[in-house]
Amino acid sequence: MTPTVLARVRHVPTRAGAALLTFGGMLGVPAILSMLAMGAFAMEIEALGAILFLLAALVFFGTVVLAWIFIFTARTKLKRAQDAIYAGDFETATKDALSVVKTTFRADYQMGALFVLALAAERSAAFVEAGALFVRAYEMIPAMAAQGPGRRARALMMAHAAIDFAAAGDVARANQMLLGCHQQLGSNAQGGFDFLLDDSSFGAIGVNSLLKEMENRRDPRPLAVLAQMLIGLRMGAFQQIVDLATHERPSIERGLAPNEQALAERIQSEAIRALSGGGAHRSPGALSAPTHASSWADAIVPVR
Repeated sequence: MTPTVLARVRHVPTRAGAALLTFGGMLGVPAILSMLAMGAFAMEIEALGAILFLLAALVFFGTVVLAWIFIFTARTKLKRAQDAIYAGDFETATKDALSVVKTTFRADYQMGALFVLALAAERSAAFVEAGALFVRAYEMIPAMAAQGPGRRARALMMAHAAIDFAAAGDVARANQMLLGCHQQLGSNAQGGFDFLLDDSSFGAIGVNSLLKEMENRRDPRPLAVLAQMLIGLRMGAFQQIVDLATHERPSIERGLAPNEQALAERIQSEAIRALSGGGAHRSPGALSAPTHASSWADAIVPVR
């Protein structure tokens, strides 16, 4: 991770700046100009009062137009940022995502930008920052989100956060995130009002479109398995890791990215090594070396 990218994921501003930009232009500045206009009329300076009222109207409508421009450009920036993440271009990804955080007040776009920043931090092995950003993204999920997309997004963010907190050595918080993830995954039923709340077909206008498309509609369950394996390794639950890896083998192979599969293999290898008393010759399963090499997995579970 370059110093610039690290600084971006460490110093992500709150929504206050975007709120000031949006509501300051829509309410604050027009209100001040209107009061000045009324003062001008009270002093019988009608021309100045009319100009100030006109300026107030122009600022209000100009800010409304600007806010919608930010919303539509934010959608493009987030798509470009997510594509950059997959390409390993964290410079572009964090630059675009941070721009959305600073300019677009809407919770769904704030959530999407924070999620991209968290992914960039995670894939750059900045696990403390990644965990914190995933939690912030989780807290930004719109209250009016449809239950189906909302549950998947919460589970996805909590699974990522559990992995990152466990990687950083914060097992207690990792367990908390994993428990929350399993609670979100516990029900697949659609919410009773999802047919009303799911506005994803409206594109940038709808609050659920980003939730549905998050991380290319990825299933959070394999990530939850990986998080459970890593937490198990940190807690010394070696037999549980081996059993889980055996039972969830199809999920691990089909639902994890190559670097995540490398981590799963590394965790399983360490668990087998521990169960065999540290000698690979005692356990046939420990003789098979991991098939995926990954510096990212090395940062979490170093090769012995």
